[in-house]
Amino acid sequence: MAGAGSRPEAVYTLEEIRNNLEKAEDAPIDKNPKLPYEPQSWPRFLLGMTAHGWFLRPKVFPLMREGDTPSADPEKMMRRVWGFLAMWGVLLALLPTSWVGIAAALWVAILTPGIIEIHRQFQNEPEDF
Repeated sequence: MAGAGSRPEAVYTLEEIRNNLEKAEDAPIDKNPKLPYEPQSWPRFLLGMTAHGWFLRPKVFPLMREGDTPSADPEKMMRRVWGFLAMWGVLLALLPTSWVGIAAALWVAILTPGIIEIHRQFQNEPEDF
């Protein structure tokens, strides 16, 4: 997340380079590199960015540099998502369903332009090897 997609582990990459240095032909494309963490699905990634923007507009995570104090932790954002869903559950339990439905429709209308913008900015299509 933090500003870039998943990158293979450094040790794995170095081993692959060393293994392929001796070969006469080019190294084959590595379709399943060893990643430091499991990549998130696009919907979950959008959900985390929406939580980072306080559920009003998706906000990208800042690019982390060595020594930086993280200003936005993706795990913290997912906890924020659970709190947001719990809030909607409480509203549904306390208020008339039609009011909650209208509020949800209004929220989706406010959120939609930001989601469209994020879809345009990010490459979210799988690569064909």
